[in-house]
Amino acid sequence: MKIRIPRQDLLDTVNKVKTVVSPKSALPILSHILLEAKDSTLKLSATDLKVSIECTVDCMVDEPGSLTVSSQRLSMVLSELPNEEIMLELGESNVISLICGKIHTKLFSMAAEEFPPIRSFENIEPLALMQPMLRKMFARTSFAICSDQARYNLTGLLIELHDGKLTTVATDGRRMSLCMETEGISDGIRLKMIVPGKMIAELERLLGSDGTVNVYFDETQAAFSFGSVRLVTALIEGNFPNYEVVVPKKHDKEAVINAARFTEAVRRTRTMTNEKFNSVRFTLESGNLMLKVVTPEVGEYQEETPIEYEGEKVEIAFNPDFLLDVLRHVDSEMVCLVFKDSMSPGVLKPFTEAPDTYINVIMPIRL
Repeated sequence: MKIRIPRQDLLDTVNKVKTVVSPKSALPILSHILLEAKDSTLKLSATDLKVSIECTVDCMVDEPGSLTVSSQRLSMVLSELPNEEIMLELGESNVISLICGKIHTKLFSMAAEEFPPIRSFENIEPLALMQPMLRKMFARTSFAICSDQARYNLTGLLIELHDGKLTTVATDGRRMSLCMETEGISDGIRLKMIVPGKMIAELERLLGSDGTVNVYFDETQAAFSFGSVRLVTALIEGNFPNYEVVVPKKHDKEAVINAARFTEAVRRTRTMTNEKFNSVRFTLESGNLMLKVVTPEVGEYQEETPIEYEGEKVEIAFNPDFLLDVLRHVDSEMVCLVFKDSMSPGVLKPFTEAPDTYINVIMPIRL
């Protein structure tokens, strides 16, 4: 294999794929990326055996072929080279020669045949979705994905499509975030899969602000293809909780709050909490919301802000980080806090006249 390529083009592509590489893999080949050159195109691939990525870039191919190279080492070397054309060639004993102007570098490699194959999803008809819509839905829900591997079925994002409605849901047992879209969704397709959190993070990073993404899927794997990028993942096995029964149906108290003002107030209270005592008490009464924090060995904080609320006085406490995670992704001027009492889950959502498309259920903290 022998290619010529602008240094910045190669560096950008290496940086796109290297985030998938696991730094502590027991298999040395998994710390490498695979480079395959043919027909004026270079394809770079990386995998941790669960999540894989392929990315293509144009180049001059003098000799087609393939090689593997340490993703971290190649990225480090390319970052320090001048912005000139690079010549990359595989020589004897799997030694790679990298030439940039008067700079000559040699890197040790492993046989390309050792690199695990990545599924192609041939003969499977894809589902086409809009990139910005999918990226927004992922961003609005992925922060609630569980990080506890003991609860494996919750360590991914549920993606469900039926009756012309696309839904993404995440929960860690203390909160649940749900986002729904109907625009541009086909009626006749059914889909239900749990996509690992690592894959969702990669998609959030790489999905663009326009264009479509082709989604390929079966019972065990899924692929997302867009532009020069293709990501493949194993799906999480197991049952996801029935999210429809988690959303409270009989909450009778509702407060409407200016989103920006509420965000600022919660952020201020956050400065007075710590890792051990991370809760804010909310007292709601007619037209007024009081936020209060009492943290041993830190101090106390209290703030009042006007709200639209007519009902009996209620006190409830929440983790402020859970509220801020939601408020960062609300694009309406006002938000709505729906609740029943101090022991029941609260619902935080945008305040709009349209049907609910973004719902967040948050468990309260015992007062």
